[in-house]
Amino acid sequence: MTSLGTMLAWTPFLQPAPGAQHWWWMLVIPMALGVAMAYKAIRVASLADWPKAVAKMTLQIVAAMLGIAVGLYLLVVVLLPMLPAE
Repeated sequence: MTSLGTMLAWTPFLQPAPGAQHWWWMLVIPMALGVAMAYKAIRVASLADWPKAVAKMTLQIVAAMLGIAVGLYLLVVVLLPMLPAE
């Protein structure tokens, strides 16, 4: 829990958001939703199809980010230690 003084002294873009250290990775969901909403608002042919298209694209973005995270984890934790030191 953060105090009011900490929140008032927060400088965006220079310091991490106070209180977000443990769940920062969850911020990919609203980011993906916002990107999908803006992109599909321009690209969808009918507004009746917009909610379904936004949901599908949001899931695709989150799945791609998860896949990249798993791939990088495997690269760093599994493959890199197998390389010779010299």
